[in-house]
Amino acid sequence: MSVSDILTFSAPDVQIPKVDAMPSTTLELAYACYALTRPDSAQRASELPWLKTLYTKHGDLVEAIRTFWPEDQRSEAGGDLFMIVGDLGYARDHSVDRLFAEFGKIPERLIKQGESYRKKFQAYEDKGKREHELKSLEGMLERAAILKQPNTRKRYLNLLKQLWKVLEPIWKEEGYAESRRASEAFLNKYRETGNVLDAIPAHHFTQFEASQKHIQTSLEKGKLLVVPLFFAAGGGFSFDFADSHYIGYGIQSEHLFENLLTRVEEVAPKMKALSDPTRLTMLTLIARYENFVLTVGDLAAQLGVTQPTASGHLKLLKEAGLVALEKHGNKSFYHVNSEAIQQSIAGLSDLVLRSK
Repeated sequence: MSVSDILTFSAPDVQIPKVDAMPSTTLELAYACYALTRPDSAQRASELPWLKTLYTKHGDLVEAIRTFWPEDQRSEAGGDLFMIVGDLGYARDHSVDRLFAEFGKIPERLIKQGESYRKKFQAYEDKGKREHELKSLEGMLERAAILKQPNTRKRYLNLLKQLWKVLEPIWKEEGYAESRRASEAFLNKYRETGNVLDAIPAHHFTQFEASQKHIQTSLEKGKLLVVPLFFAAGGGFSFDFADSHYIGYGIQSEHLFENLLTRVEEVAPKMKALSDPTRLTMLTLIARYENFVLTVGDLAAQLGVTQPTASGHLKLLKEAGLVALEKHGNKSFYHVNSEAIQQSIAGLSDLVLRSK
């Protein structure tokens, strides 16, 4: 890896801490592996073209990676490769070659590194955090011990190689250049503001208060490296590795947040139409008495409101597409748009629950 592959900005004249930013081939692989093991990976394929390619053209590989570890370990196992790459010193490599070449020694090294973490976690004063970290660590150590078995390790490494064979052309054609541009953009923003959080995408989780103190501590130690991730969507990571604190964020995170706002704007009017008890009762009555012809006057009488009030509520329901209007002479009759209601509920569920 050449010096030019790591972008650094330090400005003693304005007294702001040194921060590095760079593309990381090995962390991109780790993130891709993690994304595949997430429970919602199939649904996220619409956000990640490379993931869609894997699901549509390399289904057997996807299934092999997703089921390599027992089901009760998959959510934790997805993060193991991050620790291998970061704590064992591969994060700044320009390629995956050294990682793959030295994989035979990695389980032993990982176990040794894990033992040092055990001492660190046992010293935590927060009991809940201590127990959580120790439980995660024990799981990782168990999997590292399993990888010491030559056949298992060979099978795992072969899956990583197959995955990178699919991803490498994408990374070389556009991923590396995009990540490098994002690294430069981050550093330019940091130069302008002198604030790391101002330079990180505004809607990344490292902007949350819990992360800010940690980032500041790492800055003071001069150990902060930012990695814009091409293969990530809106997520990323914030880890303390052996040599630095690493922040990774999806290059498209702000674009995805804008898409989220667009979807919210589509769903919100229907939720607003349903949020009023009178309108919801009205909608229920229209659906319940679908075999009857209900006029505005009928609905007003049933609800104990004036006709103008009932008309106003019906107008909102109609604008939201939840009811349809039929006119016969000077009478207006309403019926429920069942498909629109089902789509509204499905849209809310997809919006809110998709990432759980």
